[in-house]
Amino acid sequence: MDMFARLAASSSGAINLYDYQDDAVNQLRQRAAEGSRRLILAAPTGSGKTEVGAYLIIRNQMKQSTAWFIVDRVTLIKQTSDRFLSYGIDHGVIQAKNDRTDYSKPVQIVSAQTLARRHIRKLPDLIIVDEAHCEYKSVLDLMDVAGHARVVGLTATPFTAGMAGHWDGIVNVTTVNRLISQGRLAPLKIKACVAPDMKGAKKKFDGEYAEEEAGQRGIKIVGDVVHTWVQQTQAFFGGPVKTIVFSPSVAHGAELCRQFAEAGYNFQQISYLDKSDEERDAKIAEFRRPDSAIHGLVSCAVLTKGFDVPDVRCGISCRPYTKSFSSHIQEMGRVMRVYPGKDFGLWLDHSGNCISFASDTATLYEYGVDSLSDAQKKDSEPREPDEKAKKKYFCGECGLQMEPVADTCPSCGWQRARGNTIEVVQGDLIDFEISIQASFQPRKGLRADCLRDYRGIWNATLAYCLANTRKGEETARKWAYGAWRGMYPDSKLPHGLYDAQCHADKVTTDQWSLIGREVNRFRKRSKAAA
Repeated sequence: MDMFARLAASSSGAINLYDYQDDAVNQLRQRAAEGSRRLILAAPTGSGKTEVGAYLIIRNQMKQSTAWFIVDRVTLIKQTSDRFLSYGIDHGVIQAKNDRTDYSKPVQIVSAQTLARRHIRKLPDLIIVDEAHCEYKSVLDLMDVAGHARVVGLTATPFTAGMAGHWDGIVNVTTVNRLISQGRLAPLKIKACVAPDMKGAKKKFDGEYAEEEAGQRGIKIVGDVVHTWVQQTQAFFGGPVKTIVFSPSVAHGAELCRQFAEAGYNFQQISYLDKSDEERDAKIAEFRRPDSAIHGLVSCAVLTKGFDVPDVRCGISCRPYTKSFSSHIQEMGRVMRVYPGKDFGLWLDHSGNCISFASDTATLYEYGVDSLSDAQKKDSEPREPDEKAKKKYFCGECGLQMEPVADTCPSCGWQRARGNTIEVVQGDLIDFEISIQASFQPRKGLRADCLRDYRGIWNATLAYCLANTRKGEETARKWAYGAWRGMYPDSKLPHGLYDAQCHADKVTTDQWSLIGREVNRFRKRSKAAA
């Protein structure tokens, strides 16, 4: 009996799983029975991936087998160790100068960085890789060397290029919207705020902005960041609340802390340049306390992934991205964990990321991740925030989020500009709501129910075009994209969907009929114009 079959055979244990987590274990078992050895478990931040990993380890102990849980951040070693102890999992830690180092333990929590520097002869039977999208060479090498071991990678954002070649498949457990509806994640209220001007900013080899330049430009609006936080936390919560800030550089973070201090608030920075782990751990430990003396932690490339403080009620994004959709999603996830009395999380976006990644975020929250080959395209193409996107989603007067097809704001009565009239509103806060309905509105006059599923319509359009052209797949995809844009004129296909595999067997009759009518309509218009 393999590991996953043994898991499914037992319903007792120290961890009680939710239904969707149980389903994850069952899907892992099924895929393993089909011959998959390396599987990605994809689920939203806050959905309990670590709990599932710990559950797998507990059940694995019934066979007296060995297991490693690999984390990619020094800051997460203690957090994971404390959680394992709370589950009753006795373990050692493979990390330099750690008090819990004990190679005799069958369960080890392993630092990915330490793994790269040490040669360990006794390899585990089960490997759980936290934040598997990070793709450390040391971890990939371990997966190759430990050829007998089952490997499960945990991630909310499996978008890294090359993952499809390193893993056998993906199990998509649940979605953000589903967890929000079940009360297991807190929804976000997002404010797109004043952001630095990044035009002409230097970029690194990977296409992202250079940290120091992003920090220098961001320093110019630090005053707006502090003022907006004071104003919005007062409006939403009646005063300051526990906050995480994502900063582009150490200098920027230091200036933020200084200006927050001048305003009377205690914000502390933690970064990759911290002098000692003890100092950083002390700040994090204080921040975790319900009555913490620290109002906010300012993170520079430290708390993007895996950091769990459920009573954080506010997040501030100050680090702009051009490609890294995964970092954007990971950061927002830090504010979405549930906590008693927490109805929602507040997200203050001073980076423009919520505008740049609007449609991709709506798609991920609604549908999750289907395949690794399609998912890795999410982090491959640059996006930029623009005024057109703002005007599409938000009221220019009161900032309320509006349906893209609506002409009048239901709150204040403001009307969108028509014709060639151009109206520019600067410096206003704009409310942002992530929804499929707001992101993908069909053309006025189209009322078919199947249009609610824009991905299904794309698949049906592609199937129709492939079936009705002799010029090859490339021509069919271009034709399909034109037809799809005709039905959703104000929207763009999310990144990666254009090249996705066509599933003709999933096309419904009403979808096929709609595509046929749209193609005939276009042909008639073309003939009339000719």
